[in-house]
Amino acid sequence: MAKGKMTEGEWLERPAKIAKAAQKAKKKAGPKGADHNKDYAFILYMQKASQGDIAERCGVSQQTVSAWKTAGEWEAKRAAQSISINELIAKTLQKANGMLDAENFNADAFAKAIAQLKTLKTGNTVDDEITCFMAFQTHLIEQRGIDSSADEDFLKELFRMKDHKETIAHFHAYFIKRLVRLQDSYIKIRMGNV
Repeated sequence: MAKGKMTEGEWLERPAKIAKAAQKAKKKAGPKGADHNKDYAFILYMQKASQGDIAERCGVSQQTVSAWKTAGEWEAKRAAQSISINELIAKTLQKANGMLDAENFNADAFAKAIAQLKTLKTGNTVDDEITCFMAFQTHLIEQRGIDSSADEDFLKELFRMKDHKETIAHFHAYFIKRLVRLQDSYIKIRMGNV
């Protein structure tokens, strides 16, 4: 057999070996890894992901997610996030409009109201989004060079789907699930949980 080639048995055992190595690395990560998982779980919760989805994506139990949610008062934080920004912007605009119409116009108060408005509405520019997508693309290319088992798993699943004559919808669902896993790994790396 040529150097670098795997037998069919080795090829089929590789995903299990990789999973086992990942579990060992996860155990070694200890509390630091748990903190990053908790931070990532909070981000997912704020994006209205279900507790089951959060648990699966962070590799923890639903009970752990529930405990984090209670201890961190995530519900109140999510409620505050969803209510406050647009309402505060509307109120600030109303206040600024009222100031303009007032007989005793106060330029300082008006400038402060407008400055508040600018700080309330923050968002990404198109350039920020392009930079993010390009960084994710670079991450995908780097991962392809590091872990070829992902490509092997992907091809294995494609052949399984072909053999079972599964629909294109099944392929799309598998592809999206795989892409979400890659996004999760990229976000965890960006958060310092390598």
